[in-house]
Amino acid sequence: ILYLGPQHARFAPKAYYWIFIPCDILSLVLQSVGGALSSTSSGGSNAAVNVSIAGLSFQVFTLLVFIALTFEYAYRWRRARRATPSPAPLSRAFKVFVGFLSLATVLILARCICRIDELSEGYTGPLIHEEGLFIGLEGVMVLVAVYCLIAAHPGPVFQSFDDEKALDDTLPGVDQERQKEAV
Repeated sequence: ILYLGPQHARFAPKAYYWIFIPCDILSLVLQSVGGALSSTSSGGSNAAVNVSIAGLSFQVFTLLVFIALTFEYAYRWRRARRATPSPAPLSRAFKVFVGFLSLATVLILARCICRIDELSEGYTGPLIHEEGLFIGLEGVMVLVAVYCLIAAHPGPVFQSFDDEKALDDTLPGVDQERQKEAV
């Protein structure tokens, strides 16, 4: 958001951190608690499965809200960009970063949806016993998502932006009051 312009965002950039990181932590804690309860009950606890499903469902909801806000930001940014005469082109590295980050997000979303379906009938359902599906929809999706984030690490993309910001504490095209709110 800071890279493309906080003026296009619905919320201050820090708000995204304060909203989505705790939501992700909560969903992971719920999934962990559900898994721990399942292991202590030898898989016989419906409550444990329900806690895991709650964590996964909350993660899906959070990811969908994140994706919707991302699309809204991109729409606002693109509309403003079209109104700008001779806008600066986006770097190839940035485009690659956005593409791989988007793919990783979709893969994690798909993984969560598949896990909800898999656990929807508890540990007696047909999907929980399909090892091939588990390997493909759990292991492979997460592995590909990890490689996407490795291939498009944000460091090289935003390094020059961070260096410029360190030298000049202003962001181009953003009034100072809005910038203070963003940081």
